[in-house]
Amino acid sequence: MRILMSAAWLGGAGGAERALYSMLRALDCDQVDVVVRQQLAGKYAEIGPNVRVFSLYNWRWRWANLRHGAKGHLVQAALNPIRRQLLPHYDIYLQLFHGADLNDTVRASTRLIVPSGYRVNSEMADRFDAVALQAPDNCQLVERDTDVVLLPPPVFPLAERSIRPRVVLPEKFYLTVFNAYGPIKGADDLGWVAASAPHPIVWCHSSQTMEYPVPELLREHPNIVRIENASPEELRFLYEACEGYVSVSQTEGFGWSLADALRYSPRIYSRKLGVLSFPEPIVGEYCDLNDDLQFDWRHGERSGELPRELPWLSAAVFREAIQSVGQHRSS
Repeated sequence: MRILMSAAWLGGAGGAERALYSMLRALDCDQVDVVVRQQLAGKYAEIGPNVRVFSLYNWRWRWANLRHGAKGHLVQAALNPIRRQLLPHYDIYLQLFHGADLNDTVRASTRLIVPSGYRVNSEMADRFDAVALQAPDNCQLVERDTDVVLLPPPVFPLAERSIRPRVVLPEKFYLTVFNAYGPIKGADDLGWVAASAPHPIVWCHSSQTMEYPVPELLREHPNIVRIENASPEELRFLYEACEGYVSVSQTEGFGWSLADALRYSPRIYSRKLGVLSFPEPIVGEYCDLNDDLQFDWRHGERSGELPRELPWLSAAVFREAIQSVGQHRSS
């Protein structure tokens, strides 16, 4: 297949960046072009020889979705028709929510948009053949009667080995991993949950893509240990060593931290959202977060081998799903 993808960043450390990296890794047998607003360093910037990366400001894509004013008229009437003839035809155009809209610039048999946890209104959805949901509960992100397909990103191992972080860790601790960019991630709730936890909560957050202010309540919380910009190897150590993974998110597009917890952590404390909303049974011990922000912190001894396999989120399943969508839409 020949695939075009549009995203905000290549590299960095966020969920959208990891989703792009994982999809590119799974499509290693296809010809893939990627258009990004910004390229960052890090593991998630590593791409195969089958992938071509373009800046949004490259002549091929500059002003691609400009549709208003004199310049927009010139782009749509003259520049984009020329580019559509010069650029290759794509089997699939896949846009992550914050990627530039390249619909007016390319010829593609199937056009998909990934919500990445954000709401897709009908005006945006109408520019695509379908909205590609990352998890079953993402149906709440689209309006009724919107065409949707289920296309979860493949989950590869977080790291091949684990490394203990160079910080003093409590003997027993819980783990949470998120950036405090709004109430939907639970930044306003973490302090209250931590106050009831029988062990400290280690909170990992990142400034590799952009910096987020740490809420005052959490800066010096007596039951929270903060770690900034932990490496994938350090994160794997924390997932495996913790008493359980804690999520206070109110919503998730996919939930990469929860996916890692499914693989590496002995138990999960969370609402059943994102990757936890699949029909496959949750592996390991699961404790639901109720509306009063209270967990039942009681749990049994660790059981089962880690890391666990997640076959329904494999690269093979992703490739089969995207090929099926392309063939169905183009037939």
